[in-house]
Amino acid sequence: MKIKGFFLISLIIISSIGLSVTAFYSKDGMYSPYWGSILDRPILSTVLTAAANGVYPWSPDTPVKKPQADAQVEKENNINNNTSKPESGHNKPDTPKDDRKKFTTVDDSYFEDALFIGDSRMVGLSEYCEALDTRATFYAKKSLTIYDIRDKEWIQTEDGRKITLWEALEGQQFTKIYIMVGINEIGIGDPESFGAAYKEVVDGIMASQPNAIVYINSIMHVNKEKNDNDELYNNTNIEARNEAIKKLADEKKIFYININEAVDDEEGNLNSEWTSDGVHLKGAYYEPWHQYLLGHAIV
Repeated sequence: MKIKGFFLISLIIISSIGLSVTAFYSKDGMYSPYWGSILDRPILSTVLTAAANGVYPWSPDTPVKKPQADAQVEKENNINNNTSKPESGHNKPDTPKDDRKKFTTVDDSYFEDALFIGDSRMVGLSEYCEALDTRATFYAKKSLTIYDIRDKEWIQTEDGRKITLWEALEGQQFTKIYIMVGINEIGIGDPESFGAAYKEVVDGIMASQPNAIVYINSIMHVNKEKNDNDELYNNTNIEARNEAIKKLADEKKIFYININEAVDDEEGNLNSEWTSDGVHLKGAYYEPWHQYLLGHAIV
């Protein structure tokens, strides 16, 4: 009996040693999920814990998936780590970029490669604003309409001929082009047809001058007296057409600039003290328009 007991104890000891050695050599394999410091727990406990999860010494010696509880803890840790660490610049998700340009202030040298196209109001800007007239090119004519710009021979050459805008632009390149027409077209068509014709002109300019920025100047208002007494040439009709051409601006290459902000009174009419006929500015009052252009430029 004593021999059998001794033999049984010896078998247990040998088995424990054998299992511990197996666990040690497989600590990076099948027992890796259960391995811990031998100071915290005996190696044999690793074998017993693994066996409780269906992993035995004769199982394939490959890493085994961690118990669900450990995996869940690891997942939570990863989430916490990911949210606590800022992403590096190259890993940040792409965000839409707003490539619309913003107005800035410039000096008069900005206009040295500019073209101004327009009606009698633009003629006045040329005549009374020396800073612009001596630097920029003006294609301006009294009573000019958007339809004239689009279709007619209206630009007079040095030899006395008249040519279209499209002929005049051949062989020239401007980087800024300002347009202001609209008062003479109030009685022609409607805002939609006016806007469509304006778009044709802008499209033609962009095709001819691909490096240019186009500035669509708002149609200048009339003063209060004319606005209140003229059924056709009033600010309601003017604004309807301003809204039509404002839609053409993309704020990338085509910009709408509301010059009425520079010349209106507090009620939104052309300042009566600045005009003699309710439509055109007096010579001294083209300067606010000039200053507005200086403060609304794209560089």
